[in-house]
Amino acid sequence: MSEFLTMVELAELVGCKPNQRSEMIKWLDRERWRYVTDRNGLPKVARAYFKRKLGIEETKGSAKYEDAPNLAAFA
Repeated sequence: MSEFLTMVELAELVGCKPNQRSEMIKWLDRERWRYVTDRNGLPKVARAYFKRKLGIEETKGSAKYEDAPNLAAFA
């Protein structure tokens, strides 16, 4: 899987056709999404950024700290 969204995935997000790069860029600018353009003028959105923006980021490993303090440590 690529680090960037495909043109089809980006078009689905934006609500346009995959070959409408100007519409994609307008939408990304209006919604204040971060992206870069490649040398062909195609907008590139990182897959990790996409997941983070939509709140579907996968957690990596377990949490470093517990949710509650260890009260037994004070005994």
